[in-house]
Amino acid sequence: MTARRSLASLAAMLGLTFTLAGGVLADPLPEAQAAFDRGLAAYNAGDRAGALDEWAVAAEGGHTGAAWLLANLYDTGTGGVSRNPGKAYEYYLQAARGGQPEAAVRLGRIYLEGNEAIGLKRNYLEAMKSFEAAALAPRADAQYHIGMMHRAGLGVPVDRTEGLRWLILSAKKRYAPALAELGRIYFEGEGVAADRVEGWSFLVLANRFGTADERRVVDELFEKYANRMKTGESERALEMADAWAAANSGS
Repeated sequence: MTARRSLASLAAMLGLTFTLAGGVLADPLPEAQAAFDRGLAAYNAGDRAGALDEWAVAAEGGHTGAAWLLANLYDTGTGGVSRNPGKAYEYYLQAARGGQPEAAVRLGRIYLEGNEAIGLKRNYLEAMKSFEAAALAPRADAQYHIGMMHRAGLGVPVDRTEGLRWLILSAKKRYAPALAELGRIYFEGEGVAADRVEGWSFLVLANRFGTADERRVVDELFEKYANRMKTGESERALEMADAWAAANSGS
């Protein structure tokens, strides 16, 4: 089994939902891979402490996948591992530098929000760097965050047009938060001509492609804007949404 497949199998076993798709990951050195495999054997034998020790050795040896795994474990407290935001941050940093794009997104969000528990202040410049690295993968969530940062002027001058461009790139991958934000933008006319039908169509798409949590956010927007819709506009918006979905496969 390849290093990539063994890591994916382990992630599934631990109940982690991340994937390695889109990663630019070099094959680890044999010594680092051997440590990772010893960690897997230890975990299967019920030795979680031993597994963590071996995966830490693998990560220290440059195993990006091990760093990514440890970051997730310490971030979520999965698999009997105690949560440790400091270790999670350090391993996300290593994994992102090793070319793992989802790690770069997680890292960007840490910089964007800051983390008092580890004494890390908000750093919009570093957040943008991380999101830009992940956007090359290209990650829809990274593109969404870049768009939001441009529109809010976080670490960059306010630029609604540039922000809109990034949000559209993200939305074309059927990323629900970007679709929902576009819906709100078109209803409010923020840097675009206000358009209820187009705004409602984006909310329809956000609801269609979103997770349960994302759909709850969309439901709030539906409730907010429903009384603005005129007769026949919802039907036109649905047709527009269907045409948009057909033209944008999400890739």
